[in-house]
Amino acid sequence: MIQLEQVSKRYADKTALDHTSLHMPRGAMAFLTGHSGAGKSTLLKLVMLMEQPSSGRVIVDQQDLSKLHGNQIALHRRKIGLVFQHHQLLEDYSVYDNIALPLKVSGYNNRDAGRRVRAALDKVGLLSKEKQLPKVLSTGEQQRIGIARAIVNKPRLILADEPTGNLDPKLSAEIMQLFEQFNQVGVTVLIASHDLNLIERLPHPKIHLHQGHISGAYAGGS
Repeated sequence: MIQLEQVSKRYADKTALDHTSLHMPRGAMAFLTGHSGAGKSTLLKLVMLMEQPSSGRVIVDQQDLSKLHGNQIALHRRKIGLVFQHHQLLEDYSVYDNIALPLKVSGYNNRDAGRRVRAALDKVGLLSKEKQLPKVLSTGEQQRIGIARAIVNKPRLILADEPTGNLDPKLSAEIMQLFEQFNQVGVTVLIASHDLNLIERLPHPKIHLHQGHISGAYAGGS
């Protein structure tokens, strides 16, 4: 599902990834770990095509991302559900409208969008909150809304960047259970996290990033 072939990413002041390779299979769930600045967010941005590698190839769902242009890039991103530590909800929009936004961008009519939004809300246990504004919800509920927005397009792949960074241990465990539920129905899930106490208790492979290199699960393209 996700392949990196000798990928490097260099910025003016540092090298985030250095000739690193990875092969994460379809349907897997894994954690991407490493210290702050190790390159976790950079790797996710490469997969999302928010960044381009300095060298090497990134292949997602059998597509070489370097060959995608224009509308193809937008179509690629729609296949991916993205969850942030800071959920980036629009405070003046209702819960329903926040989740419906990606569908409106994709051209769904109101009836089909409504079905998808309510199905996503049901999956995260917040169907009764659709008319509320995000600011009246708890931090944990806001993160669930962010997850509902990420899955409303029924993505093949979910990328999460520190999704439990602002949550207490109990809420963090609940959020991880949601990701596991999506994975159980075939969605590939890659979660960047530094919460080692939490992820070491979960039976999923760990991909370690250190000084631009990958070790652990799926390293070296194996």
